[in-house]
Amino acid sequence: MSGGGAAEPRSGDRSPRLETALFCLALLVYVASRFAGLTRFPVFFFTDEAIQANLAGELIENNFRDHTGTLLPPYFLNDQRWAVSLSVYVHLLPVWLFGKSVTAVRATSVAVTLLGVAAVSLMLRVALRNRAWWSAPLIFAVMPVFFLHARTGFETVMMASFYACFLCAYLLYRYRSPGYLLLALLFGAATFYSYTAGQGLMLVTGVLLLFSDLRHHLRQKPKWIAAAALSAVLLAAPYVRYRKLHPGVVREQLLVLNSYWIQPLPLSAKLERFGRTYLAGFDPRYWFRPNEKEFIRHRMKDMPYFPYAFAPLVALGIGVCVARFRGSSAHRAVLFSPLGVPFAGAAAEIQILRLLAMVVPVALFVAVGLDQLLAWVRRWIPPAPAALACAAAFTAAATRLTAATLAEGPTWYRDYGLYGMQYGAPQVFRAIREELARSPAARMLLSHTWANNPNQFATFFLDAREQERVFFTDIRGHLMSRRPIRENDVFVVTAPDLETAQSSGKLLFSPPERGIPYPDGSPGFFFVRARYVPEIDAIFAAEKEARSRLVEERVALRDETLTIRHSTLDMGALSAIFDGRSDTLVRGLEANPFVLDIAFERPRPVRRIRADIGRMDNVLVMVEVTPVSGEPSRADVHFRYSDAMPRFEHTLPERLAAQKVRLEIRDMNTAEGAHIHVFELALE
Repeated sequence: MSGGGAAEPRSGDRSPRLETALFCLALLVYVASRFAGLTRFPVFFFTDEAIQANLAGELIENNFRDHTGTLLPPYFLNDQRWAVSLSVYVHLLPVWLFGKSVTAVRATSVAVTLLGVAAVSLMLRVALRNRAWWSAPLIFAVMPVFFLHARTGFETVMMASFYACFLCAYLLYRYRSPGYLLLALLFGAATFYSYTAGQGLMLVTGVLLLFSDLRHHLRQKPKWIAAAALSAVLLAAPYVRYRKLHPGVVREQLLVLNSYWIQPLPLSAKLERFGRTYLAGFDPRYWFRPNEKEFIRHRMKDMPYFPYAFAPLVALGIGVCVARFRGSSAHRAVLFSPLGVPFAGAAAEIQILRLLAMVVPVALFVAVGLDQLLAWVRRWIPPAPAALACAAAFTAAATRLTAATLAEGPTWYRDYGLYGMQYGAPQVFRAIREELARSPAARMLLSHTWANNPNQFATFFLDAREQERVFFTDIRGHLMSRRPIRENDVFVVTAPDLETAQSSGKLLFSPPERGIPYPDGSPGFFFVRARYVPEIDAIFAAEKEARSRLVEERVALRDETLTIRHSTLDMGALSAIFDGRSDTLVRGLEANPFVLDIAFERPRPVRRIRADIGRMDNVLVMVEVTPVSGEPSRADVHFRYSDAMPRFEHTLPERLAAQKVRLEIRDMNTAEGAHIHVFELALE
């Protein structure tokens, strides 16, 4: 065996048969804790879970081409981002064998986590010669953060699991055979392509391990070095292809994340924020206290991400690794393993999905600490009873966590809507299928206000014919203007949306034909039929007349207060278009053109007008600048959004001392009722 390592425990400390038996028991406990009630908790089934199977199904149907015609695409489009990659290919076989189902998607994730759990045990046994190597499945079983997320179809779960496999393969290369280096590169690439945060994770970890064991690497035979270099090139090829297929994609992703790296800040400020955010990923308070900042669907009520009892074991494990840093490559690798976890996530805000790979180094530290603890107590407690006691304690904790979560978890949080659990996809679409079968002429008008990108659910749960009879809508749109309602149309709405529609006095509803309660028993969704009240045309005409009048507001900025007359808004505050941020906006309710008429307290020099507006294929912007003296300068400017020109910009023939600026933004492809977005406005 090559390389240095920890001191080999005395033979009297080891009982291979007992350790193997405990490992098998630990695996059974882990598997049971993950598969028990797999579709009941988490109570949500998220669109980011459904899209994995949807893309896999499309890939099979389209002869392994994506919607753009690309053969074996390196990345897939998830709503606005090309951010899904290897996870789609992992789901190919399950989709082909079992079709699309919540059970199949989540079971696939569980199966992948088994690889990671087994890999942690293997590296503990082989490279660290750890007495508690068998405990790894139990350590993962009692982590609240991994209990929740390993039972989902989120691709971040695969990133964490493949990261464990990478570390295991690397240590096998370091301690057993140079041939394992090729396997390490393969699992490193799997980590990289599983989830966007895996890219930074592998960059940092790879560099650290390269220099940590540089002398060992240089001692390898040329054939292994050449094979590793060739493998690295082949594994990097999909990413190079991806960047060529989608130039500018990194900036687009940073825009979607509203990263500070694309904000107009000094480099020193960006680096300072990066360092602060990166270090926040190691803050023990984030991991060992109940987190109240994350979305509730990523939390276990009143539980920290890691059990409190892990804190001293993690500290002890880190201490052991530091003590053996110089003499043991394995302990150096364990000590380095968390350093890359928050690297990519620090480009935006810290979120648990971006940091989920932290479960791997924490499990390693706990096992190292537990091994040291068992070594200390062996004078008073023989190794076998001590191991059995540990296994019993972990098993009891895993059983208690599983039972309590399945019994109480669905009602921990009572916000089941868009900004909460987004509950209801399997239940709603099961009911829709039954209603479509019962009423062949019916159409389902399904509310889209309760979930992100709910179109993915229709593709996941319905066949092609059923999808033709399901339409996503917002019943509040029927309260803004008259829209056709057929005799066989059935609205599928949330309880708050139904209450809003009923109180408007514009629609008459028949008694609900079907209801779906939330897990706490409160009203969730209703299937109802509706028709307009007889006097609806007069009501809408009066409302439209009122909305056509410009609204006047005063907006306080740093150096002055603006008086702005504008079209009616349905989203955002006017101050948002002057705050220098790309993630805040105002949206017009229905005006086309959308009008902004801005009057200054004192004349302002204006030569150029820039505006970030929503993506529209054909926009006409009327710009009128009224100077203190002289005639107004007026221009009609056509604008088409493109990657080369993502921002509207107009330069006046000369600089004017303006007392007023008026913009009229018209979507030329829409007659009326357009929701025109304005993100930023700059008058220079």
